[in-house]
Amino acid sequence: MNYLPLHPSLRLYQTLTLLAALLMLLPLPIMQYVGEEGLMAVKSYEMFVRNDWLHPSILGMVWPHSPLWHWPVIIISKIIGWEHVDIAVRLVSVIATWLTALAAGLMGQWLFCRSNPHAGWLTALVYLSLGEVAFWYGWLGYVDATFGLFIFSAIAALWRALADEHTGWFILSLLLISLAFMTKNITAYALFGAAGLVLIWRLQRWNLLKNPVFLISGILALSVPLLWQSFIVPAGANTATTTINDVLRNYTGYGAIAFISHWLSFPFVFLFRALPVSLFLAWLWVRRKHQFQRNETLTTLSLVLLICFLPFWISAGATPRYLVPLYGLVALLLTGLLLQLDSVRFRQGFLLIALLVILKIPYSLAVLPYIKDWRPERDVKVVSEEILRLTENAPLYTQNDVATGLAITAYIDVWRQQRPPVTWWSDNSKITAYILAEVPTPSLGQLIKKWSLRGDHIYLYYHTSAPSGTIK
Repeated sequence: MNYLPLHPSLRLYQTLTLLAALLMLLPLPIMQYVGEEGLMAVKSYEMFVRNDWLHPSILGMVWPHSPLWHWPVIIISKIIGWEHVDIAVRLVSVIATWLTALAAGLMGQWLFCRSNPHAGWLTALVYLSLGEVAFWYGWLGYVDATFGLFIFSAIAALWRALADEHTGWFILSLLLISLAFMTKNITAYALFGAAGLVLIWRLQRWNLLKNPVFLISGILALSVPLLWQSFIVPAGANTATTTINDVLRNYTGYGAIAFISHWLSFPFVFLFRALPVSLFLAWLWVRRKHQFQRNETLTTLSLVLLICFLPFWISAGATPRYLVPLYGLVALLLTGLLLQLDSVRFRQGFLLIALLVILKIPYSLAVLPYIKDWRPERDVKVVSEEILRLTENAPLYTQNDVATGLAITAYIDVWRQQRPPVTWWSDNSKITAYILAEVPTPSLGQLIKKWSLRGDHIYLYYHTSAPSGTIK
């Protein structure tokens, strides 16, 4: 029985795309903090409590991180309540994913409308159905979805600017890449510049490098990190320090085997995480000997992707997380290849996309919560509630900054908003307080309880200034 016509209608494109977008919301109220989500919630809450929108802090210590991502988290949390900040951090990512799909759709319509009048909707659907986006980073409360939104949109706008020699598109691209820097770090400029060089070469727009408007506006945009460092970042700190350290960690301390293993495996990891369309097209090419036709657009897309992928490929420690900003380009490339298929193969690919969208429902409601939360040794909320009962309204500090400890801190901060946020414990024997620790630290005081949680250990100590203090 045929459930889909050989050529999907506009209504079918729209329905499936909107369904894929709405299903991004499913994990938001269900999942406990995953990985660095607790850290992002802590930073946002501390910014709000300190009424400082420019300087994020972690456990009371100001860090020279870019603050933009936290602004919508603060706004949303003020609307829905800070006790739901876990939803707020994810909602920012979901909105960024929707906007990236919109940008990809607009770009896809511009590039491929001659091949298919519904190319824009198809591109947006392909993006929302990419495995990495649909199942993980598209909703996870990290900065990556927002970072990816601004980088991809900046490259897309730059492409339009160079193709049409249009100043407005160029200024928009510079604004977007500056927002990317304000979201995460200066690596945004590296990806933008690499993509720009490829586009200038492919479109032969070298003359624009001499155009005063393009030149001056470009210099102004590139000065944003310097201005930010000079006027916003606290004295003695450097906004590029963590970025440089992260880059160095990906290249140093590894043996030859690690590099070779990474070089061989990383392209396949990238391909697999763009399932199902990537694997379907690879199967057609390898097993069915399907011949895809190269054209100017697909060649340019491939080269831009390659130049942006290369820095992460040649390292040894880069993770798939770094590739999130590239998935908008991946969606465009996959769409261009899908549009080369005959109606039968295209229908098969479309059915695979529809199947993945439907699989999002059991994955979000059962599979993911079971993997991450439903086993007792992974239930962070239960431990957080117990710590809250044990400490009541007493001062609480921490010496635990791993993901599990930060998740506990994030919950406790918003559950007792009448108290100051949990901050880092510095040795002060005159303070009577409870202290969370990551490792056994008898010098902190009397051990109240120990928990094993998500592969980590949590220790709760009671520190008193009295020689023989008693626990209240």
